[in-house]
Amino acid sequence: MKKTLPILAATLFSALALSAQPVDYYRSPLDIPIFFSANFGEIRTNRFHTGIDIKTQGVVGKPLFAAADGYVARISVAPNGYGRALYIAHPNGTTTVYAHMHRFSPEIEAYLRQERYRLKHSDIDLFPSVSVFPVKRGDQIGQAGNSGASSGPHLHFEVRQSSSSRTLNTIARGWIQAATKDTTPPRIVRLYHVDVDTLAGVPIHSRPRPYDVRQNPDGTYSLVRTSPLPAGPTSYFAIETTDRRDDVTNTFGIYRVRLTIDGSERLVFEKDGLLFDEVRYACSSVLYGLQRTSRNEIVMLALKSGNQLPMYKKVVNRGAVSLSPNDAPQNAEITISDDSGNEVTLSFSVAYNPNHTAPSRPEGRVASNLTDFTNFSDGLSVSIPKGALYEPIIHTQSIANTATQSRADSIRPLSPLHKIGDGTTPLHRAMKISIAADVPPSLRGRACLAKVADNGRLAWAGGRYENGSVTGSLRDFGTYCVVADATPPTIKSSFADGADLSKTSSVTFTASDNFSGIADFTGSIDGNWVIFERTASRGQFTHTFDSTRLQSPGVHTFEFRVRDGVGNTTTWRGTFHK
Repeated sequence: MKKTLPILAATLFSALALSAQPVDYYRSPLDIPIFFSANFGEIRTNRFHTGIDIKTQGVVGKPLFAAADGYVARISVAPNGYGRALYIAHPNGTTTVYAHMHRFSPEIEAYLRQERYRLKHSDIDLFPSVSVFPVKRGDQIGQAGNSGASSGPHLHFEVRQSSSSRTLNTIARGWIQAATKDTTPPRIVRLYHVDVDTLAGVPIHSRPRPYDVRQNPDGTYSLVRTSPLPAGPTSYFAIETTDRRDDVTNTFGIYRVRLTIDGSERLVFEKDGLLFDEVRYACSSVLYGLQRTSRNEIVMLALKSGNQLPMYKKVVNRGAVSLSPNDAPQNAEITISDDSGNEVTLSFSVAYNPNHTAPSRPEGRVASNLTDFTNFSDGLSVSIPKGALYEPIIHTQSIANTATQSRADSIRPLSPLHKIGDGTTPLHRAMKISIAADVPPSLRGRACLAKVADNGRLAWAGGRYENGSVTGSLRDFGTYCVVADATPPTIKSSFADGADLSKTSSVTFTASDNFSGIADFTGSIDGNWVIFERTASRGQFTHTFDSTRLQSPGVHTFEFRVRDGVGNTTTWRGTFHK
């Protein structure tokens, strides 16, 4: 990467308005045909996707280039998330992000190595000043890879507003052009209808009723059932949909959903820009209970009171359809658009039916999204903070009769199993729970919470023991209990104690844990701290020998230590010849 750009004053990076952005301001970050594997705003399990994913022909190491003039504003290395990532700030007020990289340019790698040794931390977040790494459009900044939370080689690419870090839809704005044609419109899979009533200020929703659709010869959609769809006094729709692009097999998220009733626009949902504290609003923008197990997007055409997402460009009556016995059937139309301008429409009618009502209110206390909520019963304390819910709910908690699967590693419940709320209700912020448990003194330092799946399997959920209870923060309702993890991690090395490594450039340790996972690690040679590259998905920790720090030939000592989520520690010690 050539350092040819003059030093840029920080004030230059807010000069141009995005509305005046030329379409060709950014070049492609790769010099290969561009094919997408994911687009902006796709709805993942609990979030929106904040960028685009670009295929790298199935390999690691494709050269990456700066999309525009600017400077490297951030260098990040993490075992999960974006893995190895670069952030380049540009004079037009945007920042481009290049995630899951394999390597950075030699100059950045040297700087990274220096700072890692100075701070003695392999996972690191650095913010160089404007003058350290200026870049020109087209300068090579490194190589694409498969680091962090990546399931295969690709580049995750973003364009953000520098001032707010709001991520922007690069495809819809025409900033990154794909070699693939996209003449393929979205596909409508199914329509859902939900009756809703408000009791004591709490919305009570019926179970979503699915309606099959068919595609007509002209490309539009209609319901398989042609008579008016029956509805109660207040109801709303959700649409299950997916998108494709020409010449690739990947599925994509849709860009815009528009609902009209009798020709009047009621709701427009458009995936344009996102702040990072808004990405979890995806949970409230879908039928959450169904979305968790679907590869399609099940977009809710109604707005919950606690959903503050700015993607809703227009909302009338929160998207709800109101009917009375004297109303004539109303004509509904749902239009789905992708980020290339292709669209499809589903048309149907809806009519009042007195037999369609929401279910009766369940027993329990009202928990509001506008105030803090606490509840205690049967040794379980639950605290839900203001803003954690997307709408008021009837909160329930009880002793569960679920049976847990036995585990050979002695992970077993040390408390009753507590069912907390409804697993189909999403949380925007974490709730705090405390479960009373009679934990033997020898295990109290290793006690934690476990989530109990429907099949009885136990999964680590964090938390710590204190004063007779285990307390932790949780992002999901469900069934939980107290367990203890007293089994330390295991470590395997790629070389034997005393091995001759004179012709070996790197060594790898593989660490695994039975329950709470690897939380921390460190290593040293001859008592001096050394760098490791961590591949969390494979449990691998790789050290590349540095000749400037390991100069004297002979026998050296290696120590590598890992700690799991509850504090169990394992250390590998050995020697090698170099």
